[in-house]
Amino acid sequence: MTHLLPTFTRALMRLPAANFADGVTSAAHLGPPDIDRAMAQYDAYAQALRDCGLAVTLLPADARFPDGHFVEDPFVIFHDLAFHCRSGAPSRQGEGESLKPHLSDLRIVDGPVEARIDGGDVLFCSDRVLVGLSERTNRAGFCALRAALQTVQVDMRVDPVPFSGVLHLKSGLTEVAPGVLIRDPALRTEVDLSWARIIILPPDEGYAADVLPVNDTLFVAANCPQALAAAERHHDRIVALDMSEFVKMDGGLTCLSLRY
Repeated sequence: MTHLLPTFTRALMRLPAANFADGVTSAAHLGPPDIDRAMAQYDAYAQALRDCGLAVTLLPADARFPDGHFVEDPFVIFHDLAFHCRSGAPSRQGEGESLKPHLSDLRIVDGPVEARIDGGDVLFCSDRVLVGLSERTNRAGFCALRAALQTVQVDMRVDPVPFSGVLHLKSGLTEVAPGVLIRDPALRTEVDLSWARIIILPPDEGYAADVLPVNDTLFVAANCPQALAAAERHHDRIVALDMSEFVKMDGGLTCLSLRY
């Protein structure tokens, strides 16, 4: 059983607000982000999506939500389903409502009020979905998302992954190719991942464990030679992007857009 992601044709993004340094972060030791450099990195990311053939909708900044440019967290999209996530971070719980009008052509499903989940904890692999259980995502959120996804594909395998050491599951674990995971050594979990081959990055490249497949292209963090080498073993088309200012806010490649 597989559920390979469909070809992406669209992406929804929101510009970072001028106050985005006020967002929630566990990486304060890296220093505050530089807004001008961040905007240049953001523009390069959006252009890379366009270069992959995606029509990019770029929403204006919203100062109510310093983390609002991390648009992947409020929704999980699979085919025609847009599952509305309610974050475990109180400051982020209004972000999804602000995105709903721009996803009106999809089937929007709200989880129950007790469900807490961030899209950054949801990893679509070639043959299953892994859902991290974290400070942002609880078991009720996992169960609600699994039920919603199985309305699209009844035999979909959706597994919980309790973890610690990084903010979101995809901060420390993504699939670089079918059956091949790339991992930040800071991520800790007792879940059996022996079904996959795991590439463990050196600690100074740990944030590069967040790779992003976009159709026939793989996005990878720049200046991370071991992550790049892993990508090159499995992909012909690779885009390396500098994410340094977003890493300072616990961000990475997957979280800056909703692809569908």
